[in-house]
Parts: sequence; structure tokens; C-alpha cells
Amino acid sequence: MKLQRSLGFWDVYAIALGQVIGSGIMVLVGIGIELTAYAIPLAFLVSAGLSLLKQWPIAFLGSAMPATGGLYVYCKRLLGPRLGFFYLALLLITHILIALFALGFAQYAKALWPEVPERGVAVAILALFFFVNLFGVRLAAFLQRIMIVVLVLGLLTLLVFGWSQVRFEPFLDPAQLFPQGLYGFALACVILSFATGGAQFISELGGEMANPERDLPRAMLGATLTAAVLFTLVSVVAVGVLPLEQTAGKSLAEVARAILPPPVYLAFIVGAGLFALATSINATFSWATKAVLIACEDGWLPKSLAVVNPRFGTPHRLLLGLFLLGATPIALGWELRYIIMLGGGLVFIYDTLPLLAAFLLPRRLPEVFAGAAMRLSAPRLRFLSLLALAVVLGQAALSFSDVDAVGWALVLTYLVLVGLYVRRGAPGAPLK
Repeated sequence: MKLQRSLGFWDVYAIALGQVIGSGIMVLVGIGIELTAYAIPLAFLVSAGLSLLKQWPIAFLGSAMPATGGLYVYCKRLLGPRLGFFYLALLLITHILIALFALGFAQYAKALWPEVPERGVAVAILALFFFVNLFGVRLAAFLQRIMIVVLVLGLLTLLVFGWSQVRFEPFLDPAQLFPQGLYGFALACVILSFATGGAQFISELGGEMANPERDLPRAMLGATLTAAVLFTLVSVVAVGVLPLEQTAGKSLAEVARAILPPPVYLAFIVGAGLFALATSINATFSWATKAVLIACEDGWLPKSLAVVNPRFGTPHRLLLGLFLLGATPIALGWELRYIIMLGGGLVFIYDTLPLLAAFLLPRRLPEVFAGAAMRLSAPRLRFLSLLALAVVLGQAALSFSDVDAVGWALVLTYLVLVGLYVRRGAPGAPLK
């Protein structure tokens, strides 16, 4: 397998920013307002801080041992092949959430053109980015940069028109903060972590970056910081212009409709609403197949899946599989409620393994640790990794706090099946 090293810093930064500034700010801000009212800007700041804390050890790993399928490779090399594949199996099941990005895109499109078939549009947008990524990650990155510029301009437009209309008094009134107490605020921070997190997945593109040791950490942490500032400012407008009953649980489009002139509102829905979801779909197609490529080479999955197109350097069979994973539940009208509900908990479970790998790096691969482009002492890396692990476990507990018996049964069944598969060993691959 040979992938082209064609991605520069701004390509990777745009992919990371597209992964972070996705559906989260357009949809999750209303849920955050519902949970914590006028403390929503603080919740975004806390969530972004926690995301940066979790990403710092991963950024260090990327600067020390960049690789295609980075997070899987880190776990495999430092925790062993079985735990490496266990991580990948947990990651794979959450890729079905790409269907939600597509359906969200279709809902915004339907708001503009009511006659369009929602599920047809959702499958069509998946097909579009399947073909874009089929012709090479360079094309996908180029389109991502254009969409990110339009998306950020759309959010800045909301700030320009809305900032003068914000009522700042409620932000200073303790009685209007934390309506559901500290639990509601903590739960809001967990939910908003899906808006501020995600940049770490550019680690999967380490083998396609021209200078990954330098660019990967800068793009990962820089994209999260950019999103944190933008989200915090936008959330002030989202909660500060209209009464709470008109914003709690609603999308950002509701606020935009109230404060933007009709032509500007139309541009906002296209530039911010549609492009926010489109960048998430494109980013997922860009990175989601990389770890699977390596797992196929390692023998966990059929090697025939890992064929790379010699002309474009893209894994067309795996890209097709990702397209089908998203398109099938859309076409069949499947109920994704439990997958949405449990996705967060599964994300926090698999987040623990790369952090554990970072903790073990200085002892298990001292030469790799010493050669990292980022500079951190071994005690500081271990401390950051342990602190991030504590955060992830706390977020997992909060995320699972609303899961019912059926949800737990789904989680445990999947974990048991993966465990049994891992225990039998990788066909044709030596286990350590």
C-alpha cells in the first residue's frame, strides 16, 4: 500500500477544522442552551479546554510516530495488536453517524426547497463526497478549504448582525445561569464536546502529510482553538438575542432567521448550515478508511478490501464500504435513536486507549519518545495522559447516565462480539 504524501499544513488544518466545525454548532448549541441557559458560552469554553487536554497527548504521539491510520497504529504498537484492533472496532461502529450528517444536510436543503426528497438528498450528498474522495485526498482537501472559508464567513456574518442585539444582562444574573444545576452544566459540556472535539482524527492522515511531525500537532490543536473562540462568540448571540423559550433545543437557524435579512439568511443557511454538514461528511471520508487499510494489512480484515487505486492513491473499496454504511440506514429508513444515544459513550470508551498508549510511550518506545518534534518531558506526558483519561472516564459516565436497558444491551453485545473476535486472533498475523 502506498499513499501519496501530498497534504500541507493548510490542507490538514482545513480537514481538522471541518471535522470540528460540523453539525455541532448548528444543532448542539440549542441542546446546550436547554441544559445550561446563559452559561452556554462558559460550557463551550470548558468543553474546548477538555478537548484540548485530551488532544495534547495524541498530538505528541503524532509528532513522534506519524503514520497512516495513526490512532490505530499508536494503540497497536504500544498496547499490542489485540487492543489495537479492539480500538478500531469501537471506532468503526460510530462511522454510521455519517448518515446523521447526511440527513442533517438534507433537512437544511429541504428548508430551502421543500419539494426535494429528504432521503434522496441525503444519499446524494454521501455519493458526492464518495466520488470526491475517490479521486484523491488532495481534491477533497482543496474542496474542504473552500467550504471552510464559506462556513466561517457565514458564522462571522451571524456575529456581525447579531452582536449589537445581544442582551448581556442575563449573563451576569446568577438566577438565570445553570437552570439544571451543575449536573446540567456538566452534561452540556459533555454534549458540546462533540462540537469542540474531533480534530485528533487527522492523525489517521499521517502517512499522507508532507511534514506530519510538524503539521499534525499544529493543525490538531490550532483547529480546536479556532473553533473554541468562534463557538463561544456564536453561542453568546445564539442565547442572547431571543428569549430562552425560542432558542432552547432549537438549531442555530432559528436565531439566524430572527436577526438576518432574508437574502443574508438564505446565504447563511447555504454557507453555514449546508457547508457545516458537508465539511463533516467530507472530513469523515478523508480519514475514516486509513486505519482500516492498516488493519487489513495486519490480517484482521480481508486484504482484498485494502486495494489502493494506482492512479489516485485511494482505497476505493473501503470508501465504497463507508458510503454503504451511511447510505443503507438512510435508504431503509432505519431508526438511529439508540445509535445516536450510545455513540457518545462508545466514543469516550475508545478515547481511553490512545491516551493509555501516550502514557506508555516513554517506557515502551524510548527512542521514539526522544525523537518527537513536540517537546514534553516523560513525567509531564504521563501526567497529561492520566488527567485526560480521568476526563474521558467522567464524560463516559455522564454520557451513559441517560442510557436505558436496551441501550446497555446493545453496547454490551457489541463489546462481547468484538472481544470474542479479538481473542481468536488475527488470521495470518502474529500476535504479541
